[in-house]
Parts: sequence; structure tokens; C-alpha cells
Amino acid sequence: MATSTATQHIKHEMLVGGISNTIFNGIIAWLLLKSGPALAWGGDHSFAIDVIATGLLLPLIVALIVIPLQRGKLNKGKLQPIHLGAGSFMQRMADRLPAGTFRSALLFGLFGMCVIAPLTLLGFYLLGVEQVSPLNYSIFKGIWAGLIAAVLVVPMVLLALRAPVTAA
Repeated sequence: MATSTATQHIKHEMLVGGISNTIFNGIIAWLLLKSGPALAWGGDHSFAIDVIATGLLLPLIVALIVIPLQRGKLNKGKLQPIHLGAGSFMQRMADRLPAGTFRSALLFGLFGMCVIAPLTLLGFYLLGVEQVSPLNYSIFKGIWAGLIAAVLVVPMVLLALRAPVTAA
């Protein structure tokens, strides 16, 4: 795929993934939390547990959707393979992922749970956040989920659209 076409496709997928996850996660959080108490670090209404669970599930589910959809378009000839070159950090990351959809999705989920979630909670801690109202948490969660999806969809697309490996 030509570089400008590849870049346009990746930007489109980032927008679709980011906006849809912002909307869906924000609305779902609001519907689940609107009549409840403020969320705190621990207890029945823990934002920490929610951040960790979402850190695992969001990238896992997005990968299980994005990778097969992109591969399907590639197999039907609607898209061409993409390779951004060895100088691209995202390309190097995508090239290290296993070809299998589930294994890659699991790695994305583990990355979200073990890297993104702890960094997010560190931010809460450093900002001195003790409690978050349901409305504020719903807004935060929508934006946070959208950003995660927008960023992680790049290596997902690059993984799905990498050229097939040919035997030498």
C-alpha cells in the first residue's frame, strides 16, 4: 500500500476506534454508575479494579475485532499490505507480535493491564485522587478508552496488514 494511502488508512482506523470507544465506554460507564456512589480506590465501587479490568479487556476485545476485519479486507483485495519501514516504532512493535489473532489479542490485553492500567493509576495517585463522581469517572473512562483504542489500533492494523512471509 502506498505510504500516503497507508497513512490515511491508519488515521481513519485511529479515528473510528478512538471515537467509537470513547462513546461506547463513556455511555456504558455512565449507565452502570449513574445511580451509585463515588468511586474510590477500593471496595465495591473501586475505580482501581475497573481501570485494571478495562486495561485488560478493552485492548483484547478491540484486537479480536480489528485484526480479523483488517485481514478480511486484505484477503479480499480491498487493502494492500502495509509496512512503514524499520524506522517506525509502531512497525517494529507490530512486527514482533505473533501472527495468531488470539495470541496477539492476549498480548495487547496484557499490555493494557500491566502497563497502561498501572500508569493510569499512578496518575490518579500522583494527582491525589481519592474519589471520583460517577459522571466525572464516566467522562474520564470514555476519553481514556478512546485514547487507548486510537493508539493501539495502529500496531493492530500493522499486524493484520503485514505482508505474508515467504520462504527463502
